Amino acid sequence: MITHRDVQDVCYLKSKLNRHQIEKDLFWPFYLWRVAAPKSKPSLNIFQMLVLKLILAGCRDVEKLCRYSNLDKELIRYILAQLTNDGYLDGWSHTDKAKDLFLGVEESTNEKTSYYILQDATTGKLMPRILSTFPHIEDMDFSEPFPKFRLSKGSGKLVKPLLINNTVQPEVPTAEQMNSCLRSYRRVLNQLNQADFYISDNTLEVTYSIEFIEPEPIAAFIHTKLFSTITGERSWYLSDPTGLTETLTELNDVAEQLLISNKHFASRVNEVMGIAQDEHTLNYKQQEQIFEEQAKVELLSNYPWVQKYSLIEKHVLAALRFKNQVEQCLSPRSEILEGLLSELQKIIEAWLKILIKPNEANNDWQVLVMRWNGNRPIFQHDKRLIGQIYLEVSGVSEYAAKRLATVRGGNVQSAMTTGNQSLKPMLAAMLLTFPKVVEQLTMQLHNWLDKAIQLADDRNKKASHASGEVLTKEEVLSHLDSVDDFLKVLERILGSK
Repeated sequence: MITHRDVQDVCYLKSKLNRHQIEKDLFWPFYLWRVAAPKSKPSLNIFQMLVLKLILAGCRDVEKLCRYSNLDKELIRYILAQLTNDGYLDGWSHTDKAKDLFLGVEESTNEKTSYYILQDATTGKLMPRILSTFPHIEDMDFSEPFPKFRLSKGSGKLVKPLLINNTVQPEVPTAEQMNSCLRSYRRVLNQLNQADFYISDNTLEVTYSIEFIEPEPIAAFIHTKLFSTITGERSWYLSDPTGLTETLTELNDVAEQLLISNKHFASRVNEVMGIAQDEHTLNYKQQEQIFEEQAKVELLSNYPWVQKYSLIEKHVLAALRFKNQVEQCLSPRSEILEGLLSELQKIIEAWLKILIKPNEANNDWQVLVMRWNGNRPIFQHDKRLIGQIYLEVSGVSEYAAKRLATVRGGNVQSAMTTGNQSLKPMLAAMLLTFPKVVEQLTMQLHNWLDKAIQLADDRNKKASHASGEVLTKEEVLSHLDSVDDFLKVLERILGSK
């Protein structure tokens, strides 16, 4: 069996796609099960349905039907004869067959038809859609890692969709699952064809004699769109792979699950949500919802590894929410800027607590002790000597050593033993307890320690209501870039563990 990993041999299908201002191209994986089921009789045409509905509304003579339908009198008589002969009318009364039609119950014949049931290949869930034909994409180009194709011969535009390759093994659907899938599909059809009629679930409890024609499914990638519209119930959607409707709720649900495991997909979602935010003016409640959703997607897109460390994840998520607000506003409120700066500091503090694992047995702080008064330590107060201790760690700058030398020895002790300290005491504790980690970080990001200390100083001086110093948007975004660089280095150190 050809699988989705056989990129050059798998089936690629196109679908009817609506254009959206904010969209990204995807190849979504499906398993297509070929089945046979009884064929429904053709529905009435639009003129027959119009006349039948007018009679239901109370038009009981030919003249009224002509007036309200704007159809010729002879055509009306012909349609009435058809409806009577086909068993939909008995005089001017509707038959049970007509009532069943309005309720969505279609007649089936002994004749069978074949079609394909769609099974999402990332979860194994059946989609309430079917394909009766295979609209193959011609002339696929496999010269690059991701396949591409020409959108049309006329335009010549090349499309390179993101290939979603998070697939599970196919599972043969049960008869009950297929019947449920088919009923859901027919319900959508009825709602589209007769939007002004209520479709009862009970009337759709129809059991079809479905048979598998082929024992194995066909692995296929179907061209879909990831798009965003600020007026909808969600911030982003996937298009209906069959083109029947604009989007498909069941596919959106499985795509939500994929965000956690597929960084590239999460990145595309983040991109379309970011564009949507820039293009519209929202009320406060809508903005808050967008900021929250975008932060979650951005975390999965840019920092998926932090999910292993709940304390870091908590503060990264909060920082991203503040970041979105800061970037949205030309002149952000001071509390928004201060909130972002505070969360950036807490991100580094959270990592330090994970690294140091504070405990009472840690005595590395004793290098800062000048003498003892019984069991009570008297810490060194000569900042020059303290600075020399920190300078013994490779990569520590004169600036960093000088600034950390101002931290009281008792605070460094507390950082190692209880962890109940802010950023600078935690950084000093790290230099004494894990000098090799400091050296490793400095080799990959030479100024990270200086930047972290500057962040702590700015938060102490400018993110305090009593300080009187003004915190600017540019300063906060500069610290944001520094922490982003720091997190990328941490991903290489921690993310693979």
